[in-house]
Amino acid sequence: MPDDLFVDQALSLSPLAPFSGLSELAFETVYRLNIGGTLLTAENDTLGRTWENDQKYLHVNSSVTNVSASPSSIRYRPGVTAETAPNWVYATAEAMGDANVANSNFNITWVFDVDPSFSYFVRLHFCDIISKAMNTLVFNVFINTDIAIGSLDLSSMTNDLALPYFKDFVSNASSDNTLTVSVGPDTMADITNATMNGLEIMKISNALKSLDGLSSVKSLLPSSKSNKNKIGIIVGSAAGALVALAFIGLCFCFLARRKLKSPQEGGHSWLPLPLYGNSQTMTKIVSMVDGSNSVTDEDGEDAATSAVFSQLVNPRGR
Repeated sequence: MPDDLFVDQALSLSPLAPFSGLSELAFETVYRLNIGGTLLTAENDTLGRTWENDQKYLHVNSSVTNVSASPSSIRYRPGVTAETAPNWVYATAEAMGDANVANSNFNITWVFDVDPSFSYFVRLHFCDIISKAMNTLVFNVFINTDIAIGSLDLSSMTNDLALPYFKDFVSNASSDNTLTVSVGPDTMADITNATMNGLEIMKISNALKSLDGLSSVKSLLPSSKSNKNKIGIIVGSAAGALVALAFIGLCFCFLARRKLKSPQEGGHSWLPLPLYGNSQTMTKIVSMVDGSNSVTDEDGEDAATSAVFSQLVNPRGR
């Protein structure tokens, strides 16, 4: 949300005094109404907001009449832009109606359920799309039982008709856990009428900087000491795992190297075949080479060599 959408100060009611420091607080939207108009979805708002119809919040539905103008007829003045509210909001309104009301001197009232443990930021949107001439529409604005604006003449505030105007307030809930907003005619006005175009109610964070409950967000976060301990445990575990992997790798390499150096099992040294097929002599030679006579490798090699030489020099069976 743009920083300039909210000013740092609003008017606090009961007691009536300026309320400063809004920019340092958190807000949660609880109600946003397009008064006198239809539902506006995110596609109709440059900031993606939703504005709902106000009918279900009216205290007496039959006491009002809907008025509207072309959205293109709404002209923004300095300090008010489409980000403040879409032109569709300012192009519709509720005004006083007397079809089913005996006394025309009454208020149009909207009633909202709220959490009494919080204060609320209330922004009211106005645009005079009713009057045919300036300085003819004058009315009063109430929040709960407090008068928020007395004798409001919209054309004198904007110096023209059909120009948007808004006013910010800070208020608490009433005794029955509701927040009410009302507009009604000024007794000194020539014309008995009152109007409003849009309304926003936002919960303000409490002294603990929380928007829900009695615990602050900071108190729910782990302490810095706990974070340091967790970081130490994580780093130590990671280092231990790396050392273990390195040790396993070294052991594997060592065993693989020893296996490559050891002689192949079950192999026999090459011996020449006998020229004349004396199988007994050959069997003895093989037995000696295989170590079946419990001689050393060196003795076996000497014996085998002597036997072969003897066979070649003095062969049998010729």
